[in-house]
Order: sequence, then structure tokens, then C-alpha cells
Amino acid sequence: MPESNDLPIAPVAKKVKHFVKFGIVDGENRGKNPMNPPLEKFDPYYWMRDDSRKNEEIINHLKLENEYTRKVTDSLESSRETIYEELLSHIQETDTSAAVPYGKYEYYSHTIEGLSYSIHCRRNKEIKNSLEEVILDENELAKKLGTTQMNVGGLRISPSQNLLAYSVDTTGYETYEISIIDLSNHELICKIPNVAGFEWGSDDETIYYTKMDAAHRPYQVWKNKLNKSNNLIYEEDDELFWVGLSKTFDRELLLIGSGSKETSEVSFIDLSSNLDNLTIVKKRAQGVLYSISKRNDIFYIVTNAENAKNFQVLIAKIDEPNNWKPFVDITGKIIFNNDENRSISHTNSFQHFLMIFGREKGLKQAWCINFDEDTALDFHQLEFPESAYVVGMGSNMEYDSNKVRITYSSMITPHTIFDYTVSNKELELVKQKNVPNFNQLEYETKRVYAPSKDGIMIPMSIVYRKDFHLDGINNSKLMLYGYGSYGSCVEPRFNSGILPMLDRGIVYCIAHIRGGSEMGRSWYEDHGKYLTKKNTFEDFCSCAEFLIEQEWTTPENIAIEGRSAGGLLMGAVLNMRPDLFNVAIAGVPFVDVMTTMCDPSIPLTVVEWEEWGNPNEEKYFDYINSYSPIDNVVKQRYPNILITTGLHDPRVAYWEGMKWCATLREKATPDSGLILLKTDIEAGHFSASDRYKYLREKAFEYAFLFDRLNL
Repeated sequence: MPESNDLPIAPVAKKVKHFVKFGIVDGENRGKNPMNPPLEKFDPYYWMRDDSRKNEEIINHLKLENEYTRKVTDSLESSRETIYEELLSHIQETDTSAAVPYGKYEYYSHTIEGLSYSIHCRRNKEIKNSLEEVILDENELAKKLGTTQMNVGGLRISPSQNLLAYSVDTTGYETYEISIIDLSNHELICKIPNVAGFEWGSDDETIYYTKMDAAHRPYQVWKNKLNKSNNLIYEEDDELFWVGLSKTFDRELLLIGSGSKETSEVSFIDLSSNLDNLTIVKKRAQGVLYSISKRNDIFYIVTNAENAKNFQVLIAKIDEPNNWKPFVDITGKIIFNNDENRSISHTNSFQHFLMIFGREKGLKQAWCINFDEDTALDFHQLEFPESAYVVGMGSNMEYDSNKVRITYSSMITPHTIFDYTVSNKELELVKQKNVPNFNQLEYETKRVYAPSKDGIMIPMSIVYRKDFHLDGINNSKLMLYGYGSYGSCVEPRFNSGILPMLDRGIVYCIAHIRGGSEMGRSWYEDHGKYLTKKNTFEDFCSCAEFLIEQEWTTPENIAIEGRSAGGLLMGAVLNMRPDLFNVAIAGVPFVDVMTTMCDPSIPLTVVEWEEWGNPNEEKYFDYINSYSPIDNVVKQRYPNILITTGLHDPRVAYWEGMKWCATLREKATPDSGLILLKTDIEAGHFSASDRYKYLREKAFEYAFLFDRLNL
């Protein structure tokens, strides 16, 4: 890459006088207690916002930024190609997923070398050597639709298994169209546009689906009798709440969940009835979250009700759904009550057993209750050989089964699928993902803890290649990854995409900072949101400081990465401690917190008030303004920064990264590193849907990273 004095001239964005208003605005939902009179903030780059994504001046500026980024990184082309080949070398391009049984069929999918998307198939398992039936070829569909962005939102087999419904988004904006086809002849029966999610009813004639409002919020449930009728059956008026659909695993009830970040309410429809009568499990109460699964006539309810911070499991009869009682075994002992050392996330009900998933000691765990035991409930935890791992629910389609399919991995164990037989507590290996050119024995993983500013110990999951560190990890190149929002956990799971880093001696670290819920819900609710959000950023800096103090690395050897709300993390820590880092990769970064969170017309804004707070209210205005990345860029030296955005992203709009880049360029001192913006004009929040294009995007990021780390 050229030296700084040989670089082409970076685009300079114009500045236009504009003031953003915080507080009361006539005709707008500005929250419960907006400031009156309102305050104003100068925003010279507000002009970059275009909800239509068609403004020629804006598109041209993004293309100028892309061209500048291309010119600056032209010398890395051979490096990008090498890295791309490395990434590809760790993927078995032609592969078949583990078959999932469902009645007389088993369902699976293929990926084929050279093809970008999956091919979904089934086979009649009752007929020996039965022919494979292709039910959906995403590659052919992409050709037919003439699109380079192919996002299949869901595939649903009808109750008779004679029809297939699938949803597709071709823009990345996450608005889908359902197509229903007859699998006997692959003829199209009907299409339903502008859909968020969907489920079949009790027969092949009925689809239930959700629609979104102008703010991209799923808020209505519709019942569609194919080519016959289309009726609204539920509408959520509160802008804080999103609506979702699911079915109980026995397929008897349709569940309509309406939830905000802090409150939820579930209603259900008996699918055996022709009437769409909704029954509420329990009416919403501020701060009470719950989810349900069903077995026979019992609901199993995971909830934080009754001050169960880490959630507990309660039960209720279906005919008395709001009469919640403790979950007890035959001896009367309460099980899965609130526990400060264990948090519960959800349950999955089967005919003969119940699966419970949660966390203990910072790691995901799974428990099983076998209802076929004659005495006390056989409650046990699934056991695995490694000390740090990720376990989750696999693909299960049969309710009346003696097995449950689960997934498992660790930072050095590839994605593995097991069938767990409940009666004898045995794990049967179904399939482990083949990772070519990878030898598990060459790598090692550790878990270490860094003291935070207020003395809390922050866990970090670490993986590295052993032969680069035979004498210990000393002043190594290091990638520190973080997220830390919404209570979401960054799990220590296997990721073949980081092998090019490990194979160059880079130590890869995940910082499990507050704002996630790795160490229980308090890690998030009490220490990582609202007026404690800065803990997230300070924890990340503490992790970097610890790694430097322990001589694992040095500031010139540290790279950092985060996406979406993790991009907020990048923006905040780069303002706070730019001296700690050499290079940062910020993917679809949420960095314009003040301006975005004051405007209810932007998708996600209103529902996010229960995450960050509402800057239209005096209580939150100053606090959010003190960390919002764009609003805290100052004249100082910034490290190398690569910002990536997607033009059609509805979650974090492209203009956030665009405005941040312009602000950084305006204020960064001349001794700062490179500040680059790269926008995918065809993509949304989740990058390229084409698996080969996705790898090329990743190779671009790594080439920049390795160059800046002098690798």
C-alpha cells in the first residue's frame, strides 16, 4: 500500500447547515416525556440521508468513496486473492447437510462447487433407494429473478407436505415476498408480497403472515386463504412492540408474540378451529418478559416474572393460561427456579421430554427432563468433553421422537450435529462439518479474565495456533472482537473464517463485555444498557489494557473489530482510547446514536428506546450525547479504520457510516491512519448473500488488516 504522502486525495463531503431537533415535535411520537422546549444539534452531514436510496448526488459520493478505497488498496490485490483462496480452501464447497426426518420424508440441502446458493431437497425414506426430489434451487431462482442479492427468509412445508412456501428478499432491505408452489409439478399457486414472517395454518389452504409498517416494524398478522381471501386478525398499535409468528412444536397452536425489549405478550389460536379467536396467555405488564412452549395440555413458560432476573420456568394449563405455577417434580421440589449462577433462555417441548437451554458459568448449557420416568423427573444436564463450548438446538421436525438433534462446537471444534437419545443419555454423531486444511491439534483455546475499571472481571475467549507461540504469547499480533449490546452473547464457537488470521500468528480474542448477558441477565440489564452503557466501552478498553500489561501484545499490534452495535463499540473506544489500537474494522456501524434515536421515522428507533434510552428526554440526552461516536469525534490521532456499509441496510442505515467517515476525515490529525469507507451498493445489513462474494469481501478486510499490522 502506498505511503501516506503518495495516496490519492480522499473525497471531501460538503457541509450543509442543518439542525436536528430533540424533544417535542408536533405530529411525531417523541416518547413519554419529551423535552419542552426542544433542543437542537448542528448536523452538517444530515443531507446524506436518503430513505429512497436513489438520490444521485449521494450515490455518486458513495461511488467516489468506493473508488478512493479501491485506489488506496490496489497494491493489495494479490494479497486479497491469496486470502480468498485460503478462505475458500477451508470450505468444502460441495457438501450435503444432515438429513432431518419428517414423516415419510427426510429433508436436506446441497451446496455445489461453483454455485453461490443452496439447493433444498427431500427423499422418501420409506422407499429404498428413492429418488432425490429438488424442492427449491436457490441458484435457479436467482437466475430467474435476475438478482445478485438472494436472501431466502424461510422455507415451510405445508401440513400435507405437498406444497412449499418460501420467502425471498432480493434487495437486502428485509422485506420479503412469499411464493407457494405445488411440489408435484412445481407450478406457482400464488404470491404474497410485503411480508416479514409467516407460518402455515392447519391445512394446505391457509398461510398466516406478518406485515410491516412505514418504520419497518412487523405490526400486523394476516390470514391468507390461498387465492381466496386475505383477512387482518391482529394489529399491534404500540410502536415499542414488534409482532412475530410461530407454531407450537406439536403444530396445534399458532403463537402470536408481541414484544418490546422489556415486555412481552403471547396470544394463541387453536388451529383445529375454523375461528381465529385469540387467547392471551398473560396480558403484558411492564418489565415482564416471557416465552412459551407446549406439551399436551401444559405450557412451559420461561419468564423473569416475580423478580426472576435470570429467568425461571413456570407452568400453566392451556385452559388456564394466565394461572402460572412453579415447575415441580413428583417430590414437590421446585426445579428451574431463578438462580443467580444460571440463566434460562428458552425451552423446547417434545412428546416425551423437555429441553431447556440457558447459561452457566458464562457458557451455553442444555438440560433435559424425561417425562417417561415413573418416579421423580429425570432432570439432567447434557455433558461434553471440552471445558468451553457452545451447545444449541438443531433442526428437529418430529414432535413424537425419542431423540433430539442438537448442535455443538468450540473455538477449535467445527460445527457438529448430534442426536441425543433421552432414555440412555447417549450422544450419537450425525455429522461434523468438514473443514479442509484444518488440524484441530495445531490450535489451542483459553479463557482469561481482565479486571474492569470498577473491578468486575471480564471474560475473554482466546484461540491461537500453537506453533507460533511455543514460548508463550509475547507481544503478538492480536485481534480483539466485541459486541456487547441487547443481551446478545458472542459465543466461543468455531469459525473457519478466522483461520487466515490464526495461520499468520494472530491471536484471536473475544471480549465478553457487559451489555451482553454472558454472565447472566444482570450483566446486561444492570450493567450494560441505558445509563450504564459506558461500561460496555470501558470493559473493552480494559481488556486491551490487560492484554498489553500481560505482554500478550502491544498497541501497534492490536486490531479490533465489531459489527452493527459492535460498530458502535468501535466508534466509542476509538474516541476514548485511540492510542490502544492500530487498526479497526467497523461493519455496518451504529455510530450516529443521537440523531438516529431521536427520529421515530427511522426503522428500529422507537423499539430501541428500551435499549439506549430516548435522547428526546432530558434524562438520557446528555448521557447518550457523551458517547455517541459521531458526536464525540475530536481533533486527535486516529488509527487505521475501515468502515463497511450496505446501501439497503434497514437496521443501520448506510448514511451512519458515511457521516462518520466524513466526520473522522474532517477532524483526524495528519498523523492519523487511513480512514476508508466501502459501501456495497447491492447489499443490506448482513453483507453479500452470495457465498463467494462474501468471502471476497472478507478477503478485502483481511488484506487491509494484515497490511496495517505489517504482516
